[in-house]
Amino acid sequence: MGFAVHSTVSVDLVFTLRGNCLIDVFDLNTLKQIAYLDFDTSKSIMLGSAFRSPIIGLPFSTSFRKHFETDLLPLKDLRSKHEVGFFVDISYRNKGKKEIWNLDEMMMAIAFETAFEDKIQNFTIKPTGDTAPYYRKKFNAKICRQLRNDLIMTVHLKPVRKELQHIRMIEKAGKTLFFRVKSVSDLTE
Repeated sequence: MGFAVHSTVSVDLVFTLRGNCLIDVFDLNTLKQIAYLDFDTSKSIMLGSAFRSPIIGLPFSTSFRKHFETDLLPLKDLRSKHEVGFFVDISYRNKGKKEIWNLDEMMMAIAFETAFEDKIQNFTIKPTGDTAPYYRKKFNAKICRQLRNDLIMTVHLKPVRKELQHIRMIEKAGKTLFFRVKSVSDLTE
């Protein structure tokens, strides 16, 4: 569990990590939740579609979820509107009116680091819709299984986590302390 603040010219963002599976991003100026990424390092598919939105992949029994849902997910409004485990409000995407770049990559970097700290070598993804090319291009994901409409991809963490295009990791004694993030357009360098 933890949080980090990321400031840009147009907005201040707060990233929170709850447990090993819930990343939430908030606009600090408006206090609005603007993005989330739900993953679970204890499952064979660590990131996929939300079969029971707003709770995806949480390692809790159904009775536990029902009893403690209010405490676990007090901010489920954004999740309840979508059936995916990874979402960014369009205003906060690349080229959006808030001019935030690479927010998706920052959330994935947090998920990858969490998995890497848990000694996981391969991060598995079940792409939703037409997102497979996105994972392939941005995170070098490889297809590891394909059955009819089901596609499972794997990101090999050791090489990929240090080669994310817009993120540079700052480490000390083998531990990642923080990220330096390029959150401007590639065209403005």
